[in-house]
Amino acid sequence: MKNRLYPILLATMMCCSSCEKVLDYEGTVEDISVGSMVINAVAIVDSPLRVYLTQAVRADQANVRRYVDFYTAMHNNDPFFGGYQSNDYLQNTAISTAQVEVQVNGQVTYPMTFSEKSNRYECTYIPQEGDHLVVTAKNGGIQTDVVVMESETLTAEVTVPEKPYIEIVNHEVLDENPYKYMNGLEFETDSIMRLTLRIKDTGGENYYRLRVRGIGMGYSIGGGPDPAGSSKTYWSSHPYYKIQDIFFSDDELFLDSRLTTNFGGWPAFFSNVFNNQKIQKGDHTIIIDSPKVPYSPPFGNWMTSNDILDDSHLNDIEHIPTQVMVELQAITEDYYRFLKSVELYRITNTDANSEAIHIHGNAENGWGILGAMNYDRHIIGFDK
Repeated sequence: MKNRLYPILLATMMCCSSCEKVLDYEGTVEDISVGSMVINAVAIVDSPLRVYLTQAVRADQANVRRYVDFYTAMHNNDPFFGGYQSNDYLQNTAISTAQVEVQVNGQVTYPMTFSEKSNRYECTYIPQEGDHLVVTAKNGGIQTDVVVMESETLTAEVTVPEKPYIEIVNHEVLDENPYKYMNGLEFETDSIMRLTLRIKDTGGENYYRLRVRGIGMGYSIGGGPDPAGSSKTYWSSHPYYKIQDIFFSDDELFLDSRLTTNFGGWPAFFSNVFNNQKIQKGDHTIIIDSPKVPYSPPFGNWMTSNDILDDSHLNDIEHIPTQVMVELQAITEDYYRFLKSVELYRITNTDANSEAIHIHGNAENGWGILGAMNYDRHIIGFDK
């Protein structure tokens, strides 16, 4: 009897889901030949296009990073998209010698260059609403640490969706946090921001992801001898951001009956990825709660035994209030289906005898996803 092999695709950090591809395979698992190319990329409006290109590996052998929603991003200049840059898996499987290019609207073609720093292909093209993209990757037949790869060409295409619209109808800070201890996470503070939001849908078949991100900002300060040679202590500060992506709502828009287990702080049966089937009359009003991420005072202060402690410099550090970012993302259908399959995969027992999960993709002659995203973003200060 044929065994059915379901290749598993890793979701990127941005970070980051038409038919499922099923490879009919005769023989034992040990005979599986791996090494085909896998693409992971999301074209985001007004952000340079970046493409991850890796080798396909068996799911039980992939040293993948798990999806993380709650983390601290230290010394990071981009609190909205940055943080959690663990690249061990990419370093082991990234394909760096392929010829990659993107064709835009059937007219202009941009070559993409591999970056050793980010383990991905980059170019100068910046996606815009309505652009149709075709990404082509040719490996030319190369030998990697995993397998000798035969010459092949992977292609994937996508059209950037229209900008969505979300309105902040009301917001208020409540001095009680019913979610302080939730699904293994501790939300540290006793207050939440309750937001009333209105999603304005344009009709047709639309697909969305709602991101409500709490951001706490502060400074890490270190002191030492003055580089100029004076007797004064030299102080330096570095911004850091503590970020959490988890929010709560009992609106049926976020109900997904397949997600029977909580994950990473998200409750069971909850998904922030949805379509517009439950949105009626062109708009939908929802109420959501976002736990506060605390502002942290300066820390890491140190001085030599000969220094005289002087805290006056702390008065020069401006208090930056914590914030909440509300971002409604319009995503393509393939990216929607990819994200839904990843949500199901990450709560599924990874035992070899468990039922395989289809990870949705839209690549031809390879595996993976090329999605696209447009967004409407609002930033709200948490201070009353």
